[in-house]
Amino acid sequence: MGSLLEILICTSLLVSVNSQALFDDIGERQRSEDHVLHFLRTELKQLRQDIEGMVMKKLDEVENVIEKKISNMIETKTTNLSRKVEKNSDHITTTQTEQRLLKQEMESLNSKADTLVNKSITNCADILDFYPDTREKDGVYNIIDSKTVYCDMTTDNGGWTVIQRRVNGSVDFYRNWTEYKNGFGFADHEYWIGNDMLHKLTSLKTQELRVEMERFNGEKAYAVYSRFSVGDEASKYELEVQGYSGNAGDGLYQRSNNMKFTTRDQDNDRGSGNCATKWRSAWWFNYINRCDFANPNGQYVDSEKTGGKYITWYYWKKSWINLKSIELKIRPQS
Repeated sequence: MGSLLEILICTSLLVSVNSQALFDDIGERQRSEDHVLHFLRTELKQLRQDIEGMVMKKLDEVENVIEKKISNMIETKTTNLSRKVEKNSDHITTTQTEQRLLKQEMESLNSKADTLVNKSITNCADILDFYPDTREKDGVYNIIDSKTVYCDMTTDNGGWTVIQRRVNGSVDFYRNWTEYKNGFGFADHEYWIGNDMLHKLTSLKTQELRVEMERFNGEKAYAVYSRFSVGDEASKYELEVQGYSGNAGDGLYQRSNNMKFTTRDQDNDRGSGNCATKWRSAWWFNYINRCDFANPNGQYVDSEKTGGKYITWYYWKKSWINLKSIELKIRPQS
């Protein structure tokens, strides 16, 4: 019993010792494993940090490369665009310069053309020749020396330059030498073209004269002369008129042909008195007792009366009946 107890005790102690050793060994292993795990975790963590670092570095490198390429691309594109813009700008500038020069040349050519046309336009017939669409468009036009005149573009195929016009008495025709020399009145109403201009027009081209008149009762008549010319001021604007035709009677040839022009302040008629002051007019008068057979520049009255001082054309009715209107116009002989 005693021996058995000892045996049991010894066995118990042995088991206890072995168990402790076993436990100690297991603890040591556990500690080793924990150490290994800790080491592995540390290494993995470091490896991950290293990998992340490498990745970030590569990403940075890639980003830098991309940014550099983009920058280079943008710079290249910008440079090319700038060159294209500069090229286009130069092209635009060149085009604008060419357009400006072309415009200047066209303006110069137009100016020269206008000058040539204006030099060629000496009367209303020239206007009709240059601009056929003016036919039957009576009105105010500019002719030689920018002179404003009334053009009859209708009567007998048109092209008549009106040199004198009376319609309502709004303009006083009892004027002096200088005024008749230069002209007066308004082309769109009543006017006298001027003796200087008459001389210029009739010396440039041989002219025919047409006189149209109307009575207050509405009757109308006309007189045409195949030749009409006026001398210069040195000749006292001497008149030459011939070749009558029409239905108003010849009111000019007998008394006015080869006569000098007379005004109230220059008496150039053949008599001792002044026909201009007698008839309150200005014209190619003859002599005091037989001044004229026509007085287109006489006094205007707004009803029919009889008298030599009024606007008259004696041979129409063989009477000094005053007229409601009268118009003198010239045109180059055809």
